[in-house]
Amino acid sequence: SIAALCHLWERDPDRKVVVLTKKSSVPQWEDEFARFTEGVKVYVAKGTPAQRERAQEAWNNASGPTVLIESYQSACQDFTSIQGWGGFILVMDEATMFKTPSTRIHKVCEHLATQADRVWALTGTLIKNSLMEGYGIYRVVVPELFRMSRNAFMTDYCIVQMQRVAGGRQVPMIRGYRDADVRRFRDNIDPFYLGRPKHLVANELPVLTARDVFVHLTLDQAAKYREALDGLLEVGSGEEKETTQLTAITYCQEIVNHLGLLDFDNTESEKLDTLIDLLTEGDLAEEKVIVFTRFKRMVDIAVPELTKAGVKCVRVTGDEDENQRRAAMKAFQDPNDDTRCIFITMAGGDAINLQAAKALVFYDTPWSAGDYLQILGRMIRIGSEHDKVYAIHLVCKDTVDQRVQEVLRMTEIAPVPGAPGCVLGIINLRGNVVTVVDARELFGLPRNENTDQTRIMIVEINKLIVGLLVDSVAEVVNIQNSDIDSAPSIGNEDS
Repeated sequence: SIAALCHLWERDPDRKVVVLTKKSSVPQWEDEFARFTEGVKVYVAKGTPAQRERAQEAWNNASGPTVLIESYQSACQDFTSIQGWGGFILVMDEATMFKTPSTRIHKVCEHLATQADRVWALTGTLIKNSLMEGYGIYRVVVPELFRMSRNAFMTDYCIVQMQRVAGGRQVPMIRGYRDADVRRFRDNIDPFYLGRPKHLVANELPVLTARDVFVHLTLDQAAKYREALDGLLEVGSGEEKETTQLTAITYCQEIVNHLGLLDFDNTESEKLDTLIDLLTEGDLAEEKVIVFTRFKRMVDIAVPELTKAGVKCVRVTGDEDENQRRAAMKAFQDPNDDTRCIFITMAGGDAINLQAAKALVFYDTPWSAGDYLQILGRMIRIGSEHDKVYAIHLVCKDTVDQRVQEVLRMTEIAPVPGAPGCVLGIINLRGNVVTVVDARELFGLPRNENTDQTRIMIVEINKLIVGLLVDSVAEVVNIQNSDIDSAPSIGNEDS
Protein backbone atom coordinates (compact mmCIF):
# COMPACT_ATOMS: atom_id res chain seq x y z
CA SER A 1 0.00 0.00 0.00
CA ILE A 2 2.88 2.39 0.68
CA ALA A 3 4.31 1.63 -2.77
CA ALA A 4 0.90 2.37 -4.32
CA LEU A 5 0.74 5.69 -2.46
CA CYS A 6 4.20 6.62 -3.75
CA HIS A 7 2.99 5.94 -7.29
CA LEU A 8 0.02 8.27 -6.76
CA TRP A 9 2.25 10.95 -5.22
CA GLU A 10 4.39 10.92 -8.36
CA ARG A 11 1.29 12.01 -10.29
CA ASP A 12 -0.11 14.33 -7.61
CA PRO A 13 2.47 15.32 -4.96
CA ASP A 14 -0.04 17.27 -2.86
CA ARG A 15 -2.34 14.30 -2.34
CA LYS A 16 -3.18 13.84 1.33
CA VAL A 17 -3.60 10.44 2.98
CA VAL A 18 -5.39 9.34 6.16
CA VAL A 19 -4.42 5.98 7.66
CA LEU A 20 -6.78 4.52 10.26
CA THR A 21 -5.59 1.49 12.19
CA LYS A 22 -5.63 -0.14 15.59
CA LYS A 23 -3.99 1.84 18.36
CA SER A 24 -1.30 -0.82 18.71
CA SER A 25 -0.44 -0.56 15.00
CA VAL A 26 0.04 3.22 14.85
CA PRO A 27 3.79 3.06 15.66
CA GLN A 28 4.32 0.35 13.06
CA TRP A 29 2.79 2.48 10.31
CA GLU A 30 4.95 5.41 11.39
CA ASP A 31 8.06 3.21 11.24
CA GLU A 32 7.12 1.79 7.83
CA PHE A 33 6.73 5.23 6.26
CA ALA A 34 10.07 6.29 7.75
CA ARG A 35 11.71 3.14 6.42
CA PHE A 36 10.31 3.01 2.89
CA THR A 37 9.73 6.65 1.87
CA GLU A 38 11.65 9.91 1.56
CA GLY A 39 10.17 13.40 1.65
CA VAL A 40 6.80 12.27 3.01
CA LYS A 41 5.46 14.29 5.92
CA VAL A 42 3.98 11.93 8.51
CA TYR A 43 1.79 13.22 11.34
CA VAL A 44 0.56 10.95 14.12
CA ALA A 45 -2.65 11.94 15.92
CA LYS A 46 -2.33 10.45 19.39
CA GLY A 47 -2.30 11.49 23.00
CA THR A 48 -4.66 14.10 24.43
CA PRO A 49 -7.42 15.73 22.35
CA ALA A 50 -5.30 18.89 22.09
CA GLN A 51 -2.27 16.92 20.86
CA ARG A 52 -4.37 15.12 18.27
CA GLU A 53 -5.90 18.39 17.11
CA ARG A 54 -2.45 19.91 16.57
CA ALA A 55 -1.38 16.91 14.47
CA GLN A 56 -4.58 17.11 12.42
CA GLU A 57 -4.13 20.84 11.79
CA ALA A 58 -0.50 20.33 10.76
CA TRP A 59 -1.58 17.61 8.32
CA ASN A 60 -4.36 19.82 6.95
CA ASN A 61 -2.02 22.79 6.39
CA ALA A 62 0.92 20.84 4.97
CA SER A 63 1.82 20.66 1.30
CA GLY A 64 3.48 17.85 -0.61
CA PRO A 65 3.07 14.13 0.17
CA THR A 66 1.40 14.09 3.57
CA VAL A 67 0.06 11.32 5.81
CA LEU A 68 -2.00 11.40 9.00
CA ILE A 69 -2.00 8.21 11.08
CA GLU A 70 -4.70 7.81 13.72
CA SER A 71 -6.36 4.98 15.59
CA TYR A 72 -10.00 4.08 14.96
CA GLN A 73 -10.89 4.92 18.55
CA SER A 74 -9.32 8.38 18.32
CA ALA A 75 -11.08 9.05 15.02
CA CYS A 76 -14.40 8.30 16.71
CA GLN A 77 -13.57 10.72 19.53
CA ASP A 78 -12.49 13.40 17.05
CA PHE A 79 -15.37 12.90 14.62
CA THR A 80 -16.85 16.36 15.18
CA SER A 81 -13.64 18.04 14.00
CA ILE A 82 -12.76 15.66 11.15
CA GLN A 83 -16.17 14.96 9.62
CA GLY A 84 -15.81 17.85 7.17
CA TRP A 85 -12.57 16.62 5.62
CA GLY A 86 -12.66 15.75 1.92
CA GLY A 87 -10.55 14.93 -1.11
CA PHE A 88 -8.11 12.60 0.64
CA ILE A 89 -7.10 8.95 0.24
CA LEU A 90 -8.50 6.84 3.08
CA VAL A 91 -6.49 3.74 4.04
CA MET A 92 -8.22 1.58 6.66
CA ASP A 93 -5.91 -1.06 8.13
CA GLU A 94 -7.21 -4.12 10.00
CA ALA A 95 -10.54 -3.72 8.23
CA THR A 96 -12.34 -6.19 10.48
CA MET A 97 -12.44 -3.35 13.01
CA PHE A 98 -15.48 -1.94 11.18
CA LYS A 99 -17.11 -5.19 10.05
CA THR A 100 -20.20 -4.69 12.26
CA PRO A 101 -22.60 -2.02 10.88
CA SER A 102 -24.13 -1.21 14.26
CA THR A 103 -20.84 -0.03 15.80
CA ARG A 104 -19.68 3.56 16.03
CA ILE A 105 -16.38 2.72 14.31
CA HIS A 106 -18.31 1.40 11.29
CA LYS A 107 -20.45 4.54 11.09
CA VAL A 108 -17.45 6.88 11.35
CA CYS A 109 -15.57 4.93 8.67
CA GLU A 110 -18.68 4.89 6.49
CA HIS A 111 -18.90 8.69 6.64
CA LEU A 112 -15.18 9.28 6.03
CA ALA A 113 -15.29 6.89 3.07
CA THR A 114 -18.00 9.01 1.43
CA GLN A 115 -15.75 12.08 1.83
CA ALA A 116 -12.62 10.43 0.41
CA ASP A 117 -11.51 10.31 -3.24
CA ARG A 118 -10.10 6.80 -2.85
CA VAL A 119 -10.84 4.16 -0.22
CA TRP A 120 -8.62 1.19 0.57
CA ALA A 121 -9.27 -1.45 3.22
CA LEU A 122 -6.47 -3.78 4.30
CA THR A 123 -7.00 -7.15 5.96
CA GLY A 124 -5.49 -10.59 5.96
CA THR A 125 -8.80 -12.18 6.92
CA LEU A 126 -11.71 -10.58 5.09
CA ILE A 127 -14.01 -13.32 6.37
CA LYS A 128 -13.06 -15.02 9.60
CA ASN A 129 -16.38 -16.50 10.73
CA SER A 130 -19.24 -15.31 8.53
CA LEU A 131 -20.08 -13.74 5.16
CA MET A 132 -21.72 -10.98 7.18
CA GLU A 133 -18.22 -9.70 7.99
CA GLY A 134 -17.51 -9.24 4.29
CA TYR A 135 -20.85 -7.50 3.88
CA GLY A 136 -20.02 -5.06 6.70
CA ILE A 137 -16.60 -4.22 5.29
CA TYR A 138 -17.78 -3.71 1.71
CA ARG A 139 -20.68 -1.60 2.93
CA VAL A 140 -18.00 0.96 3.86
CA VAL A 141 -15.50 0.45 1.04
CA VAL A 142 -17.90 -0.05 -1.90
CA PRO A 143 -21.36 0.91 -0.60
CA GLU A 144 -23.07 0.40 -3.95
CA LEU A 145 -21.92 -3.24 -4.17
CA PHE A 146 -24.56 -4.70 -1.85
CA ARG A 147 -27.48 -2.28 -1.91
CA MET A 148 -29.55 -4.16 0.61
CA SER A 149 -30.14 -4.28 4.34
CA ARG A 150 -28.23 -6.60 6.62
CA ASN A 151 -31.22 -8.94 6.96
CA ALA A 152 -31.79 -8.95 3.20
CA PHE A 153 -28.15 -9.87 2.59
CA MET A 154 -28.37 -12.61 5.20
CA THR A 155 -31.47 -14.07 3.58
CA ASP A 156 -29.96 -13.85 0.09
CA TYR A 157 -26.50 -15.27 0.81
CA CYS A 158 -26.87 -17.46 3.90
CA ILE A 159 -28.87 -20.43 5.13
CA VAL A 160 -30.99 -18.82 7.84
CA GLN A 161 -33.16 -20.26 10.57
CA MET A 162 -35.38 -18.27 12.90
CA GLN A 163 -34.54 -18.74 16.57
CA ARG A 164 -36.61 -17.70 19.56
CA VAL A 165 -34.84 -15.44 22.07
CA ALA A 166 -35.74 -13.74 25.33
CA GLY A 167 -39.10 -12.02 25.25
CA GLY A 168 -40.55 -14.53 22.82
CA ARG A 169 -39.39 -12.75 19.68
CA GLN A 170 -37.60 -14.56 16.88
CA VAL A 171 -34.34 -13.51 15.22
CA PRO A 172 -32.61 -14.93 12.12
CA MET A 173 -29.56 -17.11 12.82
CA ILE A 174 -27.05 -18.23 10.20
CA ARG A 175 -26.84 -22.02 9.98
CA GLY A 176 -24.60 -22.40 6.94
CA TYR A 177 -23.95 -21.46 3.33
CA ARG A 178 -24.69 -22.83 -0.10
CA ASP A 179 -21.63 -23.23 -2.30
CA ALA A 180 -23.38 -21.39 -5.13
CA ASP A 181 -23.99 -18.37 -2.89
CA VAL A 182 -20.40 -18.32 -1.66
CA ARG A 183 -19.21 -18.34 -5.27
CA ARG A 184 -21.69 -15.57 -6.11
CA PHE A 185 -20.36 -13.46 -3.23
CA ARG A 186 -16.81 -14.05 -4.40
CA ASP A 187 -17.69 -13.11 -7.97
CA ASN A 188 -19.41 -9.91 -6.82
CA ILE A 189 -16.46 -8.66 -4.78
CA ASP A 190 -13.83 -9.78 -7.31
CA PRO A 191 -13.57 -6.40 -9.15
CA PHE A 192 -12.98 -4.69 -5.80
CA TYR A 193 -10.61 -7.22 -4.23
CA LEU A 194 -6.86 -7.25 -4.79
CA GLY A 195 -4.83 -10.04 -3.29
CA ARG A 196 -2.10 -12.46 -4.16
CA PRO A 197 -2.76 -16.16 -3.57
CA LYS A 198 -0.06 -17.84 -1.53
CA HIS A 199 1.10 -19.96 -4.46
CA LEU A 200 2.07 -16.76 -6.30
CA VAL A 201 4.34 -15.60 -3.48
CA ALA A 202 5.44 -19.03 -2.28
CA ASN A 203 9.00 -18.51 -3.46
CA GLU A 204 9.20 -15.37 -1.31
CA LEU A 205 7.92 -17.09 1.84
CA PRO A 206 9.67 -19.60 4.10
CA VAL A 207 8.54 -23.22 3.90
CA LEU A 208 6.36 -24.18 6.86
CA THR A 209 6.69 -27.53 8.63
CA ALA A 210 4.13 -28.37 11.32
CA ARG A 211 4.50 -31.04 13.96
CA ASP A 212 2.88 -32.07 17.22
CA VAL A 213 4.74 -32.60 20.47
CA PHE A 214 2.64 -34.81 22.73
CA VAL A 215 2.50 -34.42 26.50
CA HIS A 216 0.39 -35.92 29.28
CA LEU A 217 -1.69 -34.67 32.18
CA THR A 218 -0.34 -34.92 35.69
CA LEU A 219 -2.48 -36.84 38.17
CA ASP A 220 -3.75 -33.55 39.64
CA GLN A 221 -4.61 -32.20 36.19
CA ALA A 222 -6.40 -35.42 35.25
CA ALA A 223 -8.53 -35.24 38.41
CA LYS A 224 -9.52 -31.62 37.73
CA TYR A 225 -10.21 -32.41 34.08
CA ARG A 226 -12.72 -35.08 35.14
CA GLU A 227 -14.34 -32.63 37.56
CA ALA A 228 -14.80 -30.08 34.78
CA LEU A 229 -16.43 -32.67 32.55
CA ASP A 230 -18.64 -33.96 35.38
CA GLY A 231 -20.13 -30.52 35.99
CA LEU A 232 -18.67 -29.39 39.34
CA LEU A 233 -15.11 -28.04 39.51
CA GLU A 234 -13.31 -26.95 42.67
CA VAL A 235 -10.70 -24.26 41.92
CA GLY A 236 -7.65 -23.26 43.95
CA SER A 237 -9.54 -20.83 46.18
CA GLY A 238 -11.80 -23.66 47.32
CA GLU A 239 -14.79 -22.27 45.43
CA GLU A 240 -16.89 -24.80 43.56
CA LYS A 241 -17.92 -23.80 40.05
CA GLU A 242 -20.72 -25.45 38.12
CA THR A 243 -19.68 -26.20 34.55
CA THR A 244 -21.81 -26.50 31.45
CA GLN A 245 -20.81 -28.02 28.14
CA LEU A 246 -19.82 -24.53 26.99
CA THR A 247 -17.85 -23.37 30.04
CA ALA A 248 -16.20 -26.77 30.49
CA ILE A 249 -14.31 -26.27 27.23
CA THR A 250 -12.46 -23.23 28.59
CA TYR A 251 -11.89 -24.79 32.00
CA CYS A 252 -10.51 -27.92 30.36
CA GLN A 253 -8.08 -25.85 28.28
CA GLU A 254 -6.90 -24.02 31.40
CA ILE A 255 -6.42 -27.30 33.25
CA VAL A 256 -4.45 -28.79 30.37
CA ASN A 257 -2.22 -25.71 30.20
CA HIS A 258 -1.41 -25.26 33.88
CA LEU A 259 -3.39 -25.55 37.12
CA GLY A 260 -2.06 -22.13 38.07
CA LEU A 261 -4.73 -20.72 35.75
CA LEU A 262 -7.27 -22.00 38.30
CA ASP A 263 -5.35 -20.43 41.22
CA PHE A 264 -3.58 -23.61 42.37
CA ASP A 265 -0.09 -23.06 43.81
CA ASN A 266 3.05 -25.17 43.43
CA THR A 267 1.66 -27.34 40.66
CA GLU A 268 3.44 -29.04 37.79
CA SER A 269 2.67 -29.00 34.10
CA GLU A 270 4.30 -31.35 31.62
CA LYS A 271 3.33 -28.91 28.89
CA LEU A 272 5.30 -26.06 30.48
CA ASP A 273 8.24 -28.38 31.22
CA THR A 274 8.25 -29.43 27.55
CA LEU A 275 8.26 -25.81 26.40
CA ILE A 276 11.26 -25.09 28.61
CA ASP A 277 13.06 -28.16 27.26
CA LEU A 278 12.39 -27.12 23.66
CA LEU A 279 13.84 -23.66 24.23
CA THR A 280 16.86 -24.75 26.29
CA GLU A 281 17.93 -28.21 25.14
CA GLY A 282 15.78 -29.15 22.18
CA ASP A 283 15.61 -28.23 18.52
CA LEU A 284 14.80 -24.61 19.27
CA ALA A 285 17.69 -23.88 21.61
CA GLU A 286 19.40 -20.63 20.57
CA GLU A 287 16.64 -19.85 18.02
CA LYS A 288 14.19 -16.93 18.02
CA VAL A 289 10.78 -18.38 18.91
CA ILE A 290 7.22 -17.05 19.16
CA VAL A 291 5.00 -18.68 21.80
CA PHE A 292 1.25 -18.24 21.42
CA THR A 293 -1.34 -18.79 24.13
CA ARG A 294 -4.92 -17.60 24.49
CA PHE A 295 -4.40 -16.82 28.19
CA LYS A 296 -2.49 -13.78 29.46
CA ARG A 297 -2.21 -15.45 32.86
CA MET A 298 -0.37 -18.31 31.18
CA VAL A 299 2.20 -15.77 30.03
CA ASP A 300 2.49 -14.53 33.62
CA ILE A 301 3.24 -18.10 34.72
CA ALA A 302 5.56 -19.11 31.88
CA VAL A 303 7.83 -16.07 31.56
CA PRO A 304 9.37 -16.31 35.07
CA GLU A 305 9.99 -20.04 34.59
CA LEU A 306 11.72 -19.52 31.26
CA THR A 307 13.72 -16.63 32.69
CA LYS A 308 14.97 -18.91 35.49
CA ALA A 309 15.99 -21.40 32.79
CA GLY A 310 18.09 -18.73 31.08
CA VAL A 311 15.71 -17.82 28.24
CA LYS A 312 15.24 -14.07 27.84
CA CYS A 313 11.59 -13.31 27.02
CA VAL A 314 9.44 -10.37 26.02
CA ARG A 315 5.66 -10.21 25.69
CA VAL A 316 2.94 -8.57 23.60
CA THR A 317 -0.39 -9.44 25.18
CA GLY A 318 -2.49 -6.28 24.94
CA ASP A 319 -1.59 -5.07 28.44
CA GLU A 320 1.60 -3.34 27.32
CA ASP A 321 1.65 0.32 26.38
CA GLU A 322 2.87 1.56 23.00
CA ASN A 323 6.50 1.97 24.10
CA GLN A 324 6.65 -1.44 25.75
CA ARG A 325 5.11 -3.11 22.71
CA ARG A 326 7.54 -1.43 20.33
CA ALA A 327 10.54 -2.25 22.56
CA ALA A 328 9.49 -5.92 22.78
CA MET A 329 9.18 -6.29 19.01
CA LYS A 330 12.45 -4.44 18.39
CA ALA A 331 14.35 -6.63 20.86
CA PHE A 332 12.98 -9.82 19.34
CA GLN A 333 13.63 -8.75 15.75
CA ASP A 334 17.20 -7.60 16.45
CA PRO A 335 19.59 -10.46 15.58
CA ASN A 336 22.20 -8.99 17.94
CA ASP A 337 19.81 -8.92 20.90
CA ASP A 338 19.80 -11.96 23.17
CA THR A 339 15.99 -11.89 23.47
CA ARG A 340 15.00 -15.32 22.19
CA CYS A 341 11.31 -15.70 22.99
CA ILE A 342 8.28 -13.48 22.50
CA PHE A 343 4.91 -14.42 23.97
CA ILE A 344 1.82 -13.24 22.10
CA THR A 345 -1.93 -13.59 22.62
CA MET A 346 -4.86 -12.86 20.33
CA ALA A 347 -5.30 -9.47 22.03
CA GLY A 348 -1.73 -8.42 21.34
CA GLY A 349 -0.65 -10.58 18.45
CA ASP A 350 -2.18 -8.80 15.48
CA ALA A 351 -0.55 -6.16 13.29
CA ILE A 352 2.98 -7.19 14.23
CA ASN A 353 5.72 -8.58 12.02
CA LEU A 354 8.02 -11.15 13.60
CA GLN A 355 10.00 -12.49 10.65
CA ALA A 356 13.01 -13.18 12.88
CA ALA A 357 11.22 -16.21 14.32
CA LYS A 358 12.47 -19.66 13.37
CA ALA A 359 9.47 -21.30 15.00
CA LEU A 360 6.05 -20.61 16.48
CA VAL A 361 5.02 -22.76 19.42
CA PHE A 362 1.28 -23.06 19.98
CA TYR A 363 1.04 -23.60 23.74
CA ASP A 364 -2.67 -23.90 23.01
CA THR A 365 -4.41 -23.56 19.67
CA PRO A 366 -6.99 -20.94 18.61
CA TRP A 367 -10.45 -22.42 18.05
CA SER A 368 -11.00 -20.36 14.92
CA ALA A 369 -9.19 -21.33 11.73
CA GLY A 370 -9.06 -17.63 10.81
CA ASP A 371 -7.32 -16.79 14.10
CA TYR A 372 -4.94 -19.70 13.58
CA LEU A 373 -3.88 -18.46 10.15
CA GLN A 374 -3.56 -14.90 11.45
CA ILE A 375 -1.17 -16.03 14.18
CA LEU A 376 0.88 -18.05 11.69
CA GLY A 377 1.08 -14.92 9.57
CA ARG A 378 3.14 -13.17 12.25
CA MET A 379 6.04 -15.46 11.29
CA ILE A 380 5.39 -16.42 7.66
CA ARG A 381 5.99 -13.11 5.95
CA ILE A 382 7.93 -11.77 3.01
CA GLY A 383 11.31 -10.71 4.35
CA SER A 384 11.85 -13.71 6.62
CA GLU A 385 15.52 -14.56 7.02
CA HIS A 386 14.75 -18.30 7.17
CA ASP A 387 14.25 -20.81 4.35
CA LYS A 388 12.20 -23.04 6.66
CA VAL A 389 10.07 -22.24 9.70
CA TYR A 390 8.21 -24.48 12.10
CA ALA A 391 4.79 -24.51 13.75
CA ILE A 392 4.95 -26.71 16.83
CA HIS A 393 1.78 -27.66 18.70
CA LEU A 394 2.04 -28.75 22.31
CA VAL A 395 -0.75 -31.31 22.45
CA CYS A 396 -1.95 -33.05 25.58
CA LYS A 397 -3.20 -36.48 24.60
CA ASP A 398 -6.90 -37.33 24.84
CA THR A 399 -7.89 -33.79 25.85
CA VAL A 400 -9.41 -30.67 24.33
CA ASP A 401 -6.03 -30.02 22.67
CA GLN A 402 -6.56 -32.88 20.24
CA ARG A 403 -10.18 -32.00 19.58
CA VAL A 404 -9.12 -28.51 18.50
CA GLN A 405 -6.41 -29.92 16.26
CA GLU A 406 -8.89 -32.17 14.49
CA VAL A 407 -11.20 -29.27 13.61
CA LEU A 408 -8.40 -27.12 12.26
CA ARG A 409 -6.84 -29.88 10.23
CA MET A 410 -9.96 -31.49 8.92
CA THR A 411 -8.96 -30.76 5.30
CA GLU A 412 -5.50 -32.30 5.59
CA ILE A 413 -6.40 -35.58 3.93
CA ALA A 414 -3.68 -37.93 2.67
CA PRO A 415 -4.76 -39.45 -0.69
CA VAL A 416 -4.67 -43.23 -1.13
CA PRO A 417 -3.53 -44.36 -4.60
CA GLY A 418 -5.96 -46.73 -6.30
CA ALA A 419 -8.81 -46.06 -3.85
CA PRO A 420 -12.42 -45.84 -5.12
CA GLY A 421 -13.58 -42.41 -6.25
CA CYS A 422 -15.69 -41.90 -3.13
CA VAL A 423 -12.64 -42.35 -0.86
CA LEU A 424 -10.86 -39.01 -0.52
CA GLY A 425 -8.04 -40.44 1.57
CA ILE A 426 -7.12 -40.95 5.20
CA ILE A 427 -6.58 -38.77 8.26
CA ASN A 428 -4.86 -39.32 11.59
CA LEU A 429 -7.48 -39.19 14.34
CA ARG A 430 -5.88 -39.47 17.79
CA GLY A 431 -3.37 -41.98 16.47
CA ASN A 432 -5.92 -43.96 14.45
CA VAL A 433 -6.13 -44.05 10.67
CA VAL A 434 -9.62 -43.00 9.55
CA THR A 435 -10.91 -43.23 5.99
CA VAL A 436 -12.66 -40.11 4.67
CA VAL A 437 -15.55 -40.61 2.25
CA ASP A 438 -17.43 -38.17 0.02
CA ALA A 439 -20.91 -39.73 -0.24
CA ARG A 440 -21.74 -37.64 -3.32
CA GLU A 441 -19.60 -39.96 -5.41
CA LEU A 442 -21.72 -42.92 -4.31
CA PHE A 443 -24.84 -41.25 -5.69
CA GLY A 444 -23.28 -39.82 -8.85
CA LEU A 445 -23.50 -36.23 -7.62
CA PRO A 446 -20.87 -33.61 -8.53
CA ARG A 447 -18.27 -32.91 -5.88
CA ASN A 448 -18.38 -29.46 -4.25
CA GLU A 449 -15.36 -27.30 -3.58
CA ASN A 450 -14.19 -27.22 0.03
CA THR A 451 -14.94 -23.99 1.89
CA ASP A 452 -14.27 -22.66 5.37
CA GLN A 453 -17.50 -24.40 6.43
CA THR A 454 -16.49 -27.86 5.17
CA ARG A 455 -16.14 -30.43 7.95
CA ILE A 456 -15.34 -34.09 8.39
CA MET A 457 -17.99 -35.77 10.51
CA ILE A 458 -16.67 -38.82 12.35
CA VAL A 459 -19.19 -41.66 12.65
CA GLU A 460 -19.01 -45.23 13.91
CA ILE A 461 -20.87 -47.88 11.91
CA ASN A 462 -20.73 -51.47 13.15
CA LYS A 463 -17.51 -50.65 15.06
CA LEU A 464 -15.97 -49.14 11.92
CA ILE A 465 -14.96 -45.47 12.27
CA VAL A 466 -15.42 -43.45 9.08
CA GLY A 467 -15.12 -39.75 8.26
CA LEU A 468 -17.92 -38.28 6.13
CA LEU A 469 -17.24 -35.06 4.25
CA VAL A 470 -20.06 -32.54 4.82
CA ASP A 471 -20.62 -29.01 3.53
CA SER A 472 -21.15 -27.58 7.00
CA VAL A 473 -22.20 -28.45 10.53
CA ALA A 474 -25.14 -26.38 11.74
CA GLU A 475 -25.42 -27.78 15.25
CA VAL A 476 -24.10 -30.51 17.53
CA VAL A 477 -26.56 -32.10 19.95
CA ASN A 478 -26.44 -35.03 22.34
CA ILE A 479 -29.12 -37.69 21.79
CA GLN A 480 -29.68 -40.64 24.08
CA ASN A 481 -29.47 -44.08 22.47
CA SER A 482 -32.99 -44.77 23.72
CA ASP A 483 -34.28 -41.91 21.56
CA ILE A 484 -32.89 -43.39 18.33
CA ASP A 485 -35.12 -45.78 16.40
CA SER A 486 -33.68 -48.76 14.58
CA ALA A 487 -33.23 -48.31 10.84
CA PRO A 488 -35.81 -50.14 8.72
CA SER A 489 -34.80 -53.30 6.91
CA ILE A 490 -34.61 -52.70 3.17
CA GLY A 491 -34.21 -55.61 0.79
CA ASN A 492 -33.46 -57.99 3.69
CA GLU A 493 -30.12 -56.21 4.20
CA ASP A 494 -28.76 -54.37 7.20
CA SER A 495 -29.17 -50.62 6.69
